[in-house]
Amino acid sequence: MASLFSIGLSLDSGKDQPLSTQMQAYCSRSLQFASIRFSPHETSAPASRKETRRWLVTLQKEGEAQVSQGGRRSHVRPGDMVLIDLASPFHIETGHIVTHSTYVDSELLRRVVPDAHLRTAIRIETANGPGAIFRAMNDAMFDMAPELDETTAARIAQALPYTLAVALSGWDRDITALPSKLHVFHLERIRTFVRDNLHDSSLDAEMISQAVNLSTRHIYQLFTAEQTSLMKWVWSERLERCREDLVSRQLSNRPIGEIAYGWGFSDVAHFSRAFKEKFGLTPREYRKQQA
Repeated sequence: MASLFSIGLSLDSGKDQPLSTQMQAYCSRSLQFASIRFSPHETSAPASRKETRRWLVTLQKEGEAQVSQGGRRSHVRPGDMVLIDLASPFHIETGHIVTHSTYVDSELLRRVVPDAHLRTAIRIETANGPGAIFRAMNDAMFDMAPELDETTAARIAQALPYTLAVALSGWDRDITALPSKLHVFHLERIRTFVRDNLHDSSLDAEMISQAVNLSTRHIYQLFTAEQTSLMKWVWSERLERCREDLVSRQLSNRPIGEIAYGWGFSDVAHFSRAFKEKFGLTPREYRKQQA
């Protein structure tokens, strides 16, 4: 699990019995989820990991668990779901369990639920009410795993935070209002075009403006509301794609420069500096560390 989810977990099954796990996982560029069977154990992440850009939402299928984070503690039973911030300390204690666990992008989730950090380690029922909507999507996603292609997986990853927001609203009616539908619609059009064209080194605000039929001024305003700039986000996306390729087993022999050029960088030196600034290591050091 620690290898799949790459979050530096500490797992302890006690002195009397070894830890037993079984996993069926789906991993694409933008979507990762797994059905996991565990023997009794404790899972913890005692230190903050600010570089982690993902949250974990778990739907309990069998068994029970105690989940703690941010001063909150919940007893999770079959049919319940719980959200965990992987960048902050947490603790989970379980018996024999089966869970359906899914990554959610932190940037997307915080955009929809700005106070998501206050919603972690809270048991959400999914038998009925708003939680049932998330459960239906979650079950369908797991059922579809053998047939999922990259495009469909990307769309599901984009939709997950909104479905999760609905489930969380069942716990607290004071959930922060969602962005306007038109605002979200325009942002998703922009992001979809950008992600489909990250490989193009000539990608800029003017190209994006023409593709989505919005003025550059309007686009800049949309991203100002997101507390970032358009091109800062574009470069961040490129760096993230490069990071994923650097740790991909299938691309282990691909030169670093070729990976950088493939995601729209035209200067390898600039890429290396930007990568180190974002991830704390040079691309070569990062690949070696993750090998």
